[in-house]
Amino acid sequence: MTDVTDMTDPSPPPAGYGLHLSRRLFEARGRPLLASLGLLDKCAAGCIGGTSQNAGLDDAASRDHAWGPYFTFIFPDDADFQANVARVREALADVPDEADGVPRVDSSRRTGVVSAVPFLRGLTGLAEPPATAADWLPHLHRESFLGRRWHERLFDAGQGEVFHDPGGRFTALWRRWTAYVPPDIHRALLARALFRVWNASPEYNLTRLHGRGDWLAYDLCLARFVDEVIQLAFIWHERYVPYYKWRIAHFRRLPYVPTPIRDGLATLLTNPDRAAHLPIATAVVEAIKSLLLDLYHPDVGPDARLAWFAHRVRASIQDDTVRQFASLDW
Repeated sequence: MTDVTDMTDPSPPPAGYGLHLSRRLFEARGRPLLASLGLLDKCAAGCIGGTSQNAGLDDAASRDHAWGPYFTFIFPDDADFQANVARVREALADVPDEADGVPRVDSSRRTGVVSAVPFLRGLTGLAEPPATAADWLPHLHRESFLGRRWHERLFDAGQGEVFHDPGGRFTALWRRWTAYVPPDIHRALLARALFRVWNASPEYNLTRLHGRGDWLAYDLCLARFVDEVIQLAFIWHERYVPYYKWRIAHFRRLPYVPTPIRDGLATLLTNPDRAAHLPIATAVVEAIKSLLLDLYHPDVGPDARLAWFAHRVRASIQDDTVRQFASLDW
């Protein structure tokens, strides 16, 4: 790999370069600043929240906005924040968002200082982390800016890196606020995802539209099938589903995706031969069933369709309130 500190190399810097520069900026300017203010043991620092840079996915195309060195000082204790915010902000006024001669491309997410809990509330959209499975139910339909769904927002909130964290206090808070849902909510999400895959699959609408010859509708259904399988893959990994823009990039990082699924999805949207699609999509569905039998052991027969898998997963939800809420088309 190219040495990311060698600015004379004409090749583009590797993905993750923005986070590397941010870490360099903190070590060069942020850590000495905290030490000079006597706050090394009270304040964390890092780059937190969903951007291509914080996910280590930044490339030449994404470096035209919201990219480059910055960091955030984070006080886990709000009393410490209130006591020190003014002097930290004053000291930060002399810190340029620049490292190794590379400046930040624009002013979004500039270096700053925050109190941990309000910061996490803003990132996640949660007033507090839900305490029980039932407490998650009001969040499940919520959308925000550009229709970004709650799970996409929580995925984003979990991205980034902590550069400094005395006692690990902020990291513990951050991971609690972005932790995955409890088991019954997971099963509700899994059941719904399975039902949606089935609906767009060759077991139902994909075959019907192929036979009808309405190719625009068919292509839309095929794209829906691929996207629903990808979303399902995040759920069986017990991870939030990312925003559509970066969904494929993060899907490629998932460790447990059987080859017929990974290769099948890649082929479906690139192979122009529609006659080849249904066998490939059927192989994807069969691989999903095999994986589910290994992971969840649903009580289904050998010829069960994905819709029945969805019903059996829903039936396994222990909390009556969650199970009643989680109809398969919610």
